[in-house]
Amino acid sequence: MTIDYSDRETSYELYRKGKREGTWDPDEYDLERDREDWSSFTEAEQHRFLATCSGFYDGEEDVTRTLAPYMMALDALPNEEMPFDTVQEEMYLAQQVYEEAKHTDLFSRYFEEVFGTQETAPYREGGYQEQGYSTDDLYDTADDLLAAINGGDRTELVYTLGEAYLNYMGIVEAQLARGGYLSFDQMIELKAEAMGRDIVLESFQEAIGKVRQDETRHIENGRWVLQQLAVAEPDIVTDVYEPRIEEYVENRLLADPIYDEQPFDGYDQQQIGKQLAQYLQDTVDYIGADRFERYGDVRSALEERQAAD
Repeated sequence: MTIDYSDRETSYELYRKGKREGTWDPDEYDLERDREDWSSFTEAEQHRFLATCSGFYDGEEDVTRTLAPYMMALDALPNEEMPFDTVQEEMYLAQQVYEEAKHTDLFSRYFEEVFGTQETAPYREGGYQEQGYSTDDLYDTADDLLAAINGGDRTELVYTLGEAYLNYMGIVEAQLARGGYLSFDQMIELKAEAMGRDIVLESFQEAIGKVRQDETRHIENGRWVLQQLAVAEPDIVTDVYEPRIEEYVENRLLADPIYDEQPFDGYDQQQIGKQLAQYLQDTVDYIGADRFERYGDVRSALEERQAAD
């Protein structure tokens, strides 16, 4: 199906925006000063910072390897029966795969040239990949999409695609990655204050700013598709979205912090938790809060859960 350029949907407009904003190159950053700054971090500070970076490094690679079935699933849907143009969305996802690969490139270079390692396994055991939701799950999501494509049932394919978008754009990017950015912000700011500096890891911060810019588009596109799939299959909200959100809330928002000890004096995990609750509310609002039975008001639902516990 050819694209109707006179009817540009959200995904296509975000694709155009990505062409303007997404042309940065990880190889262009000078990392010499960052290496000097890194050597001034204590061993405990390095361990904590590396743990968060490892989550990103693994996650960027995981999604680079598993996003293609999303496009295949869109291609398998009857475009004329959907409330959005699946071809325009496929174009957007093609761009997103490139951006995810570039993020992997960035973390690979930074690990090698600044951290002096490519090893993330020590931070996986008992850490971010073992708290009830991990980017490892994206491989199962990809397999589920391929099975739904082969199954040939339209409703099942829409449901599976909706869970896939919620898993990645709605949780990994809109929640887990954004929580990681907030953690970076605090750790870097607190380290700079401790060193009497205005800024540390300057190139890292500039590059992460580009990653955040890319992922802001990914999140907006994902929320829009989640909304469109809810138009196509209204029951997807209570059948798929809410159970997955419930799992995330149980295993992340209401769970104890992964890291008991915090080497950065003044680090505020509670502040990050409050912001993550608002991010989740933003996703719910985009889809349509009135469609949800339990999580139309995220903060109230969290307070109710906490009171019950």
